Amino acid sequence: MKSTASPPKISLRHVTEADLPLLCQRAAAMEQRGEFESTRMGSPRSIHKRFAEDGFSSDDSEKLLVCAEDGKVIGDVSHFHAHRYATARELGWAIHDPALRGQGYGSAAAKALVNYLFDNFSINRVCCGVAPGSTASRRIAEKAGLRFEGCLRGVIFLRGEYVDSEVLGLLREDWQRG
Repeated sequence: MKSTASPPKISLRHVTEADLPLLCQRAAAMEQRGEFESTRMGSPRSIHKRFAEDGFSSDDSEKLLVCAEDGKVIGDVSHFHAHRYATARELGWAIHDPALRGQGYGSAAAKALVNYLFDNFSINRVCCGVAPGSTASRRIAEKAGLRFEGCLRGVIFLRGEYVDSEVLGLLREDWQRG
């Protein structure tokens, strides 16, 4: 049965210095990572270094925090160049607390990121890759308007092995048609 509940209200914002302890905690919190997330840990030093360099916001890549209606950080979204030869941006998202997953926050965050990118960047395409079997991520991408385009074999190194990636994409003209 399809839910008729309205999506949760979220907002996206840039990382601030006050967020660095949360990002460091998240980088080491293996128990909060989903089955299809990398198990590679980021060091607190690398997180502080990246913030000092560009505040997690550059032409190459950007991380934005996902905030619930009360302002609490509940996740993050990111985008980066999908291909060296194109303006396309690849998307990523994560809801930190497993108890908040499956409640529409990921879908709302992905949709907000897609709108942010098409509203503010001179790009014609957004895309993402999801591991086959990651039905939740695929649903999130589809709810954000992306459509399945194909499969790249053995392209993602995840938990000690190379796995396939299902590619989903959305063109500006399709986004504009809504």
